[in-house]
Amino acid sequence: MASYSIAIPARLASTRLPGKMLALLGGKPVVQWVIERALKVRNCQAVYVLTDSESVVQLAQSLGATGLMTDPNCRCGTERIASALDRIKGDWVINVQGDEPFADTQFLEQMIDHIPSIDADLLTPVYRLSALDDIQNPNIVKVVCDAKQCALYFSRSPIPYVRDADPSQWLTRSTFWGHCGVYAYRRDVLQAYTHLAPHPLEQAESLEQLRFIANGYRIATLETKGRSIAIDTAADLALAERWIQTHPMV
Repeated sequence: MASYSIAIPARLASTRLPGKMLALLGGKPVVQWVIERALKVRNCQAVYVLTDSESVVQLAQSLGATGLMTDPNCRCGTERIASALDRIKGDWVINVQGDEPFADTQFLEQMIDHIPSIDADLLTPVYRLSALDDIQNPNIVKVVCDAKQCALYFSRSPIPYVRDADPSQWLTRSTFWGHCGVYAYRRDVLQAYTHLAPHPLEQAESLEQLRFIANGYRIATLETKGRSIAIDTAADLALAERWIQTHPMV
């Protein structure tokens, strides 16, 4: 039987919101929300927090997770996890971003339950888009899939492009899918990642998963109800604080 672990990339030196991992949300650090949720996931062998901050390592250890110092120059979460793979257990590693405090514990369990049934190298969540503004928003990553629900391409542009239809009609002509930045990787895929050069498509879109697509790896998708709030700016932090006030059971 395969084993699973969760890895939480938690870079403190954020450019848009410096120190965001330790910024207080509902009275506790943002990354603490993620760690506590990850620790509740059943069938998970271990939870790791990969960071460039000793303070985050100490917080992780105090909560029962394993804190690992990593190179501050890692360019993305996948690279940070791959760089520390020799210190991480598990046949599959699930990447849950440290700036998503409301990560869905039950959906992470669904991902683990779904992994044995996929014929792919990675698994990632997708959700239906229902607003034209979201389809046209470059900060919302879109994905198109094949008949087996494996990703063909991810883009910040609207995909698919509906020819011969005004954008106001696109949602009546096609189904559009958004992507949530959570990944489950098979261990050997992460090992291979460190030897793959950044691809022009990855660099153009600034999407790390395109390195896998460009090198022939298959990414299976699993539908979820929507994306959670990611803390990238002070405005996001304020939005999350308001969300807590109306969702006291989070």
